[in-house]
Amino acid sequence: MVSRQAATGFSGMGNLKATVIQEANRYCMNNGQHLQVVHTSESQPPYVLGNYPRIELQFMCLTANDPELKRPQLKKDADTVIELRQ
Repeated sequence: MVSRQAATGFSGMGNLKATVIQEANRYCMNNGQHLQVVHTSESQPPYVLGNYPRIELQFMCLTANDPELKRPQLKKDADTVIELRQ
């Protein structure tokens, strides 16, 4: 897992995301493997009072012939809350 947080709220999320992907990819390449992203998590605006842009990247390093190294099965995180009232 790689995570980074910007020092201020004025930094863009795009550059931060590119940095963590490059770092994870470099790690895998140094071990002769390929990067497979498992999950990403990003902070949400407004970026004030310490809630600065932050990204967390979970990944695996896989060999070229590993069957897990394929098109990822992307899943959206649940963002709906169902409240049951009695």
